[in-house]
Amino acid sequence: MKSRTRPVTQIPRKANLPDGRIGLFPWDDVQYFLELVRKNTLVKASRRLGVSHTTVLRRIANLERRVDHKLFERTQRGFVLTEAGWKLLKHAEAMAQAADGIDAAGRAGNDLSGSVRIAVVEGFAARVLSPALPAFREKHPDIALEILTAMQTANLTKREADLSIGLVRPTGPRLVARRLARCDVHLYASRKYVERHGQPSRIEDIDEHVFVDYIEDMIEIPSLKWLRDTTGNRNVVFRSTSPLSQLSAVLAGVGIGMFPDYIVRGEPSMQMILPRLVKAEREFWLAIHEDLRNVPRMAAVFNFIKEIFRIDPSFRR
Repeated sequence: MKSRTRPVTQIPRKANLPDGRIGLFPWDDVQYFLELVRKNTLVKASRRLGVSHTTVLRRIANLERRVDHKLFERTQRGFVLTEAGWKLLKHAEAMAQAADGIDAAGRAGNDLSGSVRIAVVEGFAARVLSPALPAFREKHPDIALEILTAMQTANLTKREADLSIGLVRPTGPRLVARRLARCDVHLYASRKYVERHGQPSRIEDIDEHVFVDYIEDMIEIPSLKWLRDTTGNRNVVFRSTSPLSQLSAVLAGVGIGMFPDYIVRGEPSMQMILPRLVKAEREFWLAIHEDLRNVPRMAAVFNFIKEIFRIDPSFRR
């Protein structure tokens, strides 16, 4: 005999128990569900939640019993949502958004405290954002910033971050996105490399040189493929997912690299190569979910980042 199940989309938020009491829907379990969706693995989810692996599994099992459906398949790639899990996800995200609204409403109108997580490309985080933090801390000492650097765009809808600073306009429902600035990207070599191998003076000369670049199959942001886009396929002798590791290799004389100008400033041994012939331009976008835009601490960080781009000479409108 087939077991009877209740479709996820019909889950009630509360139900009458036999003794007349109201059984409330387990919001805490939903938060564990959302975190496992965002992090994809038990290790990352439990670390983010500050609990053990078994606690995460127990919470997910509680929720699966409640909805009478299996929500995840465990694979080599981590925890993957089942069809029922995908149906539940949209309702869980709606609950999270409502909870954020309650949290914001419960705070004083000018409360500037709490944490804000920013997803940003590593080079910008290290060379531009981090040096500007003392000024922000002086103005907002009770706001704690968390910087998330990654090779792919963060999903703000899934709350992987509160804000994102990236090279492409993020897509997703109910996102507020602003194009803040443009920056130039050039070829650079160290004085050590130029003394040993010479400096190209014509575009044809770069055929005789070696390069430093990203690991292509690890890049999920096409805008980072600036070397290939501007010079075609080159003899790359060192690759890294980290632009700062690439910079260290170029400084050591390993090869020629291509960087946004803000990454190499303050490095006197770096020389721009063929600046008039080889150049790329990239945009920077700032995004936030519309539910968070008017939360005071989020607005403070949002405006702070806009000001960084406005005053930094490496960027232009």
